[in-house]
Amino acid sequence: MFLPRKLLPIILLCQALLFTACDQQEQTVHSWKLQSHASADSIDYQELVKMADNIRLMSNGRLDITPYPSGQIIGGANIFNAVGDRTIEMGNGWPNWWSGQHPAWAVMNAGPFDFMNLDASMMFFLAGEGTALANQLSEPAGIIWRPAWWPGMEFGLLSKDPIRNLQDLQEKRVRIGPGLPSEVLAEASGAYTIPLVPSEIRPALEAGNLDAVEWTTTAGAWNLGLQDVSNHAIVPAIWQPSVLADFLINKTAYAELSEDLKAILETAIKSYTLTTTLKAKDQDIDALQRFRNSDTVFTQWSKDDLARFRQASDRILDRYKERDEFSRQLIEKKQAFKARYNKYYEVFGSYE
Repeated sequence: MFLPRKLLPIILLCQALLFTACDQQEQTVHSWKLQSHASADSIDYQELVKMADNIRLMSNGRLDITPYPSGQIIGGANIFNAVGDRTIEMGNGWPNWWSGQHPAWAVMNAGPFDFMNLDASMMFFLAGEGTALANQLSEPAGIIWRPAWWPGMEFGLLSKDPIRNLQDLQEKRVRIGPGLPSEVLAEASGAYTIPLVPSEIRPALEAGNLDAVEWTTTAGAWNLGLQDVSNHAIVPAIWQPSVLADFLINKTAYAELSEDLKAILETAIKSYTLTTTLKAKDQDIDALQRFRNSDTVFTQWSKDDLARFRQASDRILDRYKERDEFSRQLIEKKQAFKARYNKYYEVFGSYE
């Protein structure tokens, strides 16, 4: 087919405009801010920086995410609303921190006698219903939810003066995250619970405004320098055996990404999840030994204390079930998954 010669320049111009438009679309740069809960020297923040670098590399600079350590733009529970209104495009925190948005966030994270192992919680959220359930809570606020990483069993309580049992916590001031963990600890012990962010914890302990501190795992506590101002520990953290951190992503910002950028982001998040979970647990093992080699005196909860924790946990969970239908369904789904998991490991558990 021959085209009239006078049409050829028009066709060439249209092709040039089309290629330019495609090139411009491909080179659109999405600049995001990611506010973390973590301090700059923590492994989870350092791995966030690596994740952002990898996303930048894989996207040829088209998705440029800048992480910010704890409190630089916004802090604590305020991260949720900041993601929702796009003050920031991404946030990184803990599900129980968002309990002011909906009661069910308090039971989304691990509570006492919840999933006792990392793999059970990871299966529930990565292969089971967990992530879909979390998104039912987050999406009405314009937020996409993803699991971030699993610290697993937290450390316990660090204090200047010895705490030997729940009775010793009566009317003591304890730093602990909000939601189900703090509610159960308060119910079981009669302590006052205070949800301080990382930058506030050590100064409050040094000033005598706190009697005991819960802060993530052994490595997290060591990196925060809590061993310098408290040499007594009661372990383990009954209130959060398989705790997980989470990512919040602004829904509109996510929708603006091309399909390949979405795939890069999702893949990078999963890589972060696995890498950070395993590296952090390896550091926890080393940090526990450092605590043991220091002046820290360890005490463990008694059987009577564990029974009191169990009773308090059951009462609190019953209140959540009565509070709203979603919380009831979430608790029951988690308990059903745990029962299925435990049944399997009756046969394939540890034989040592």
